[in-house]
Amino acid sequence: MLQNMHQETSLLLKNYIDQVLNGKINHYNGVLTTAYTRITTLETEVTHLWEELTRLSEENIISKTKILELPIFAGSENKMHLYNWLSQIAFYCLASSIISDDQKIIYALTCLYAPASTYMKSYYDKV
Repeated sequence: MLQNMHQETSLLLKNYIDQVLNGKINHYNGVLTTAYTRITTLETEVTHLWEELTRLSEENIISKTKILELPIFAGSENKMHLYNWLSQIAFYCLASSIISDDQKIIYALTCLYAPASTYMKSYYDKV
C-alpha cells in the first residue's frame, strides 16, 4: 500500500512539475520569439537610418563644397573691398551653418592673408 501511494505521489508530482515547466517553457519561448522579432525589426530600422545618414552626409558635403569659394582678404585702402569681403564671409557662414560669433570670427581670421593677417595677429592671439 505504501509503495502504491509512493508511486501515485511520484506520478502526481512528476505531472505537476512537467506542467509547470512546460508552462514556463512556452512562456519564455513566446518572450524570446517577441524579442527576436523586435531585434530583427530594429536591425532593419538601424540599417535604414544608417543608409539615410550616409546619404544626407554625402549630400551635405557635396552641397557645402559647391556653395562658395573661400573669400580671401589681404587688405585694401578701399573700404568697399573690406565691406564686400565681410559680406562674403557673412554669406558663407550662413550657408555653412556657422552660427556662433566666435566661430565666425575664427573663420574670418583664417581667410586673411598678409598684410591683413599680420595686422590681426594680436587679435587672433587673444582669441
